[in-house]
Amino acid sequence: MPQLSLGNQNSLVSINGNLTPPEEAMVSIFDRGFLYGDSVYEVTLTYEGIPFLLDEHLERLWHSAAGIAMTPTWSKDEIKKFISEGLEAFSKLSDAKRQYIRVIITRGGGEIGLDPSLSNGQNLFIIFRPLPEPIKEYYEKGVDLVVTEVIRTPKKAMDPNVKSGNYLNNVMAIKQAREKGAYDAVMLNDKGFVTESTTANIWIVLGETIITPPIEAGLLGGLTRRTLLQIGMDKGLKIKEQNFSPETLTSASEVFITSSTREVLPVTRINGELIGSGSPGPITKKLHQLYKEFRDQYIKTAQSKL
Repeated sequence: MPQLSLGNQNSLVSINGNLTPPEEAMVSIFDRGFLYGDSVYEVTLTYEGIPFLLDEHLERLWHSAAGIAMTPTWSKDEIKKFISEGLEAFSKLSDAKRQYIRVIITRGGGEIGLDPSLSNGQNLFIIFRPLPEPIKEYYEKGVDLVVTEVIRTPKKAMDPNVKSGNYLNNVMAIKQAREKGAYDAVMLNDKGFVTESTTANIWIVLGETIITPPIEAGLLGGLTRRTLLQIGMDKGLKIKEQNFSPETLTSASEVFITSSTREVLPVTRINGELIGSGSPGPITKKLHQLYKEFRDQYIKTAQSKL
């Protein structure tokens, strides 16, 4: 194994199970992930050195692979082993409290052409990076979103519930949002209903009812989303999946977005208009607290099994 260091990129990479310094992490220009976005991926993070919901993330990785007719070459246990080895090495190079883990499986290299059978074998990449602490101001004051003109990819074209490397749709949406000075973009489907942001699920509060769009609207079923739905049902909250329009979005009393790295992030302005009081709402705060309690219990249980 080469001498490992974080180099200038402040990261560590595992390529097909081999840990590599970032400056030596290379992929062939003929890799189909690079040429066509012919890949699937997952992102998780660690709390106190424990990869959060790793089994669930790998299960979704397999779901995504099936969605593009690809069977991973590696087993879930092998990928867990590579992640464990990477985290152990990374912990000796970085004192970051939280680590970002990105697992990517591409269909591999081969002759140039769209036909998947041209692949000569898959490639597995795992990226380890420090994950900065959350920006407190975002959670204290909320963030702003804009509804963009870029619609979410229709399910019949490329199902958004497949977490693939083909992300240009989202890239163009967040480009529009950033040009307008917003934190992120809201993407509608071809029927005009809200789906999600570029990298997070969207929720609204109407009265005491908490609503998030259904998977059928054309979105990625986030694991934080799934967890909150389960918590809501367990706690007897009025929580459901339902389509809603951008008009309903902007008239909601509270709006928030969820993802693995953001957890529950309040939204206080959309298209320049204040949401509710213009401050993070009580239900958003309550859900984030419930999520933190779930997270902490998960980590405590995982640590007890070590």
